[in-house]
Order: sequence, then C-alpha cells, then structure tokens
Amino acid sequence: MSKAVEATPRTSASGDTEAQQQKIQSEHVDRAEDIHVDGEQGKFSAILGILRKLVGVADVVDLIPESDDAVERMLAVLAWWFSKMLKHTGKVHKPFNSILGERFFCHWDVSSSSQCSSESTASSSITNVSTGAEATNRVEYITEQVSHHPPVSAFVYRCKERGIEAAGIDHIKAKFTGLSATVATGSECKGIFITLKSRGNEMYKCTHPTGSIVGWLRGSLKVQMIETSYIVCAKTGLAAVVEFKEERWFSKDKGNVIGKVFRYDESKYGDQIASWRLKDIPKACSIVATFGGNWDQQVTVKHNGSERTLIDMAALKIADKIVKPLEQQGELESRRVWEPVASKMRQGKYAEASRTKKAIEEAQRTLAAERKERGEEFVPALFKPNYADSGMPELLDDAPINI
Repeated sequence: MSKAVEATPRTSASGDTEAQQQKIQSEHVDRAEDIHVDGEQGKFSAILGILRKLVGVADVVDLIPESDDAVERMLAVLAWWFSKMLKHTGKVHKPFNSILGERFFCHWDVSSSSQCSSESTASSSITNVSTGAEATNRVEYITEQVSHHPPVSAFVYRCKERGIEAAGIDHIKAKFTGLSATVATGSECKGIFITLKSRGNEMYKCTHPTGSIVGWLRGSLKVQMIETSYIVCAKTGLAAVVEFKEERWFSKDKGNVIGKVFRYDESKYGDQIASWRLKDIPKACSIVATFGGNWDQQVTVKHNGSERTLIDMAALKIADKIVKPLEQQGELESRRVWEPVASKMRQGKYAEASRTKKAIEEAQRTLAAERKERGEEFVPALFKPNYADSGMPELLDDAPINI
C-alpha cells in the first residue's frame, strides 16, 4: 500500500494548487500507482513517493533457485534481496494514501526457463515474463491495508509451483534532519520472511535497509542506503550482514556496500545478530563468503576460492503486473477505488480530481466515526489478525483473493 510518514497529516497531499502541478503518466492507477509531480514542492510532498519505494516488493519477480548447497541458497536469497532495491532509483512519485481495507492483487507468469543456477545468480531474470508458449510459474502478490493510524499494510507473495512464499508488514517512519531525511521501517515491520516449503519450511528473515534522502540543495533528490541490514536462516545456521557505506557527493566511491555470510550458533547468537555490524561478528562464526560493490550497480561475491557476480542491477528490469480488468475488481481494490480520481487527472481536470480525492477520504472518515460509535474494531478481510508480534502475516483460509 502507499506509504506515509507517521504523525504527519495524510491530507497534505490534497488541494487544488498542488493538484494542478500533477500529471498522470500511466494509463492505470493501482494501489497508489505512480503520479509524477512537476515543479517546486515541499520536502513532505517530495518524499512521499520515495517512501513508497523503500519497502515495497510488489513489482519485483524473482525465483530463488533451490540449490542443494545451503550457502548457495543463502547467496540466492541475498541476490534477490539486492534485486528488490531496483525500485529505489528514478523520479520522485507521489502516491495516493491507501484507504483502510484497500486491497491489491496481481500476478506474473514467469517462464520456467528463467530459473537460474547457483553459478549464474547475477543473471536471474525478473523480466522473463511468459508469452504462454512455454511452461510457466505463477508469482502472485496479495496485499491489504490493515491499519490507517499508523498506516500499515500486510502482504504475501508466493509461487506455488516452486513452493516459495514471502510475507511481511509495510510500516515506515521518517526523520527529517536539516537538509536530509532518514527513512526506516516502523515498529510493525519486522522484515520480509521468505519460506522455502520444499526445504522443510526453511525460512529466511530479511530486514530492510535504511534510506537517506539527500540532494535538496542541488535540486536532485537521491536515495542512499545507510547503516546495516541482515539475513538470517536459523535452520541452516547461516546469516549475512550487509553494511552500507555513506556515499560522498564530491568523490568517487569504489563501492557503497560490503558484507559477509557466516555460520553461527543459533542458541548462542540468534538474538544478537540484529545488532551486529561486520566488526561485531565473533571469530567463532566461520566466514563462508564475502561480497561487495555498489548496491545500485553490481555486487560481486567471493566463495570457495573464486569470485563471481552476485547481482548486476543494470541487467534487471521490473516486470509488468497482470491485473484483472477494472470491471472484474471488487469495490475495495486499489484501481477501482482510485479510478475516479485517476480518470480526472488523465483528462487534465486536476481541480475535479482533487475534489473527488477529498470525497473518498471524507467517506473513509465517516466510516471510521461510525465504527467508533458502534465500538467496532476494523477486521482485515484477507489476513489473520495476529500478525503484530511476529511481523509475518498469514492469509485467511477463506480470504477472498481476486487474482
């Protein structure tokens, strides 16, 4: 779902003056589909679109190869983890604010031939969408806005043919400091949990990177990754620590990310890895691979005495989503919710679009007030309500999924 900043008025994106600066550049709008903003704008308006990119994974299709080598499986997960950051570059976009209960469904039909081997992780295709002539694997994406204050969405995406599933919570917080802004995950977000069901539910917990948005004075906003993230698999006893280097504007950095994959004792170190930087990895943890490079260009890995490309971002493209036609969507599906606004924007009727948007938001406030008066809590339609502690949402058995 679209992201927003905690403790910031969610109506600040509306208004005729700002609406007149907007122009739609895509035929359809889905779950706050990109709205490009031209001209001058404040920090909050500019940052909204970047926030949306820092956690979302909906548009990225990548099938993790299932090597019999546990280290290669960890490296494949790591390559996927880097690949999802493909969305973190590009123009600033300003999304709609998702309404409570809003849903979005899509899928990709990926050619089976796009599955990559452990020796060629870098060439794993996230763009090899099937034309229907060959065997395919379907990757499904399911998400629902489960909270409005704070703005939180739950998501699951899965490939049933491969027995791969990922789940997580989107919740973002931002901190403004002078001429930069730091964007990190909120308290509800514990990471993305990838499960390989064919490996006895082997699970990888992958935390999200922290982003620093700079370039306000230069008039060219840029997302830099900072601090440390980690991937851990308790079942295999393997973990990876990813450390981002702060980039300098006036010098050329040889690389902006480094990391290590290592074996660890879950009973001894399992609850400590979250706080580790590379220098904190104990000598008792044996290093099995090292990696480094530029997260937005190319990352190489050294393993078993040889070096190879782990991921080449320049070779990747985001695959197009396959979504049901508007007339086959439910009333709470994103494109159905926001089509009245998007259609006005496509016609250049920005003042009307702004009024329509306000009407949708006001209707939501009325519904919220009615629920409060009745003493009712919002109940998600797709997900079980017990996701808060683990950060790993589960779909209801009878969830009305419209893919």
